Amino acid sequence: MALYVHLVKMTQQGATKIRETSATYETVRKFGESLGCRPVNVVACFGEYDFVAIWDCPDEVAALKLSACAVSTGNVQLQTLPACRAEDFFQVVSQLPR
Repeated sequence: MALYVHLVKMTQQGATKIRETSATYETVRKFGESLGCRPVNVVACFGEYDFVAIWDCPDEVAALKLSACAVSTGNVQLQTLPACRAEDFFQVVSQLPR
């Protein structure tokens, strides 16, 4: 499984449907889970991004489908970032030559 971070901004359309955000998220979450993806953490934010989500996906194709599902609602724009756990990063960089 691989981690993907979604930086999510609501569109103007999404802002007008803000009361439906929970139902829209449930639709996207259920679709993601049908692909084998698991939401690790999803938080609402104040600032540049409205939500940040961390997903554990089985592969790049599942991550792409999950992103496309969210964007296809017309309610959000998102940026997807491949990520790794900090512990994995530390292990990799500890093997670099000095």
